[in-house]
Amino acid sequence: MKKKNKQIKNIISIILLVIFIIAGRYIGIYETPNTENIETSASINNQDDGIASLNAKNQASNNIYEANTNDVDSSATNNDNSSVLNNGSGNTISADNVDFNNDKLNVMFFYVGQADSSFIKLGDKSILIDAGNNEDGSNVSSFLKKKGITKIDYLIGTHCDEDHIGGLDEIIDNLDIGQILMPSKGSNTANYKNVIKSAKKKNLTITNPNIGDEFKINDLNMKILSVENNDDYSDNNSSIVSQITYENNKFLFMGDAEKEIENMYKWDKVDVLKVGHHGSNTSSTANFLSQARPTYSVIEVGKNNSYRLPNKYTIKRLEDIGTTILRTDTNESSFLMTSDGNTINVSEVNLNLDSESNK
Repeated sequence: MKKKNKQIKNIISIILLVIFIIAGRYIGIYETPNTENIETSASINNQDDGIASLNAKNQASNNIYEANTNDVDSSATNNDNSSVLNNGSGNTISADNVDFNNDKLNVMFFYVGQADSSFIKLGDKSILIDAGNNEDGSNVSSFLKKKGITKIDYLIGTHCDEDHIGGLDEIIDNLDIGQILMPSKGSNTANYKNVIKSAKKKNLTITNPNIGDEFKINDLNMKILSVENNDDYSDNNSSIVSQITYENNKFLFMGDAEKEIENMYKWDKVDVLKVGHHGSNTSSTANFLSQARPTYSVIEVGKNNSYRLPNKYTIKRLEDIGTTILRTDTNESSFLMTSDGNTINVSEVNLNLDSESNK
């Protein structure tokens, strides 16, 4: 009898232990470690001594978002105006009131859901950086044509992921294109092949730019700060990173470049930062932000996305430098910036080009 009672007690103890562990995980006592928050112990200062470290890290980070308990609850953050006051802009306009026909620099960050697309125009010349997912391209081209834009002088696909170049073929099909810039990495992927196919129909070739290349439209200078055309880097870290300078204003477009790329270079102070990798914790390190120190930080991200981006640690780092955060997901809206070379004016635009939310 005593032996039987002892067996029963042992079974009860095991059951209680299992319940305690499950409850502990539920309330966060036993939280699964988030390896993406662990900083690399080796500092990558240049391309030569950083390749070996990058190879290993890029395999782990390629196309990874932080879908874990350390990410922001999008619905909660959208209602928190402590860091995003009036979504960072003091002016809201309708899409009908967008007018690119002026003598100022126009920079527009489109809402294309969980994807990227940014348009730059100065005078009669323009640049388009990415065009969202596959079905977003027609929305972007239709809006631009409605605004009298018939030609893109420089069409940039930052890297081969669908949420950046998925809509590029539609842009090529529907608008006149001057030059296409893309990294060579990922040229065997379906989305990249679609871009090549559309380009060939118009006898266009794709240029693989190099670091330091510069392109001009009127008085605007665009410089390639980072791009990787070999397989030693992840898709994200192959991103074309470009800085646009117009007189005294600077705009930095990071694509999906992550901390490895951020750590490899020195960065100018900029007025506007297109935040890397949709606000993922794999990008926007404290060291990088302390150098760039943007007045405005734009996060192109989808409302209630499954990755729960932007990451709360990224938001905190942005808040710490006092930047004004502009999020496309908050109101499913776009942002228009106009610059005279010194002063930047920001307007939130009631424009949703996301194919998913418009179905």
